[in-house]
Amino acid sequence: MTKILHVAIVDDWEASRPFGEYEVSTRAVPFVDAGFVHATSADRLPEVLERVYGSLQLPLVLIVLDVEELQAAGIEVVLKPEPRVLAPLPTAGSAVVAELPLERDGSGAWQSPQTLP
Repeated sequence: MTKILHVAIVDDWEASRPFGEYEVSTRAVPFVDAGFVHATSADRLPEVLERVYGSLQLPLVLIVLDVEELQAAGIEVVLKPEPRVLAPLPTAGSAVVAELPLERDGSGAWQSPQTLP
C-alpha cells in the first residue's frame, strides 16, 4: 500500500462530508483553481506544516490516503516530483486510511504524528 498525506483545515474537511468529496487543493486554494489536490509524503510533512500552515491558527487534520485505492476508484495520482491527486478527494471509503488531528508542540509548531497507519 502506497500512502500519501493531505493536510486539511478541519472545518473544510467536515463541511465536505455531506457532498462525498473534498475540493480543496491546499490552504486557501480550491481544487477548481489548482486542478489538483496537494499531497505530501511522511518525510516531507514537517516542511509542509511549517511552510504552508505554520501561521495558521485553525485546527488541522492529516488525511492519510491509499494511492492504489484512489486509482481503483478512477482517481489519477501523480507521485513525482511531489504527490498530487488529480480529482477531488473522497471523504469516505477505502481510499481514506485515517484522519489524524494535528496538534502544536510547546513552541507552537505543528507536530507530525509519531506513527502513521
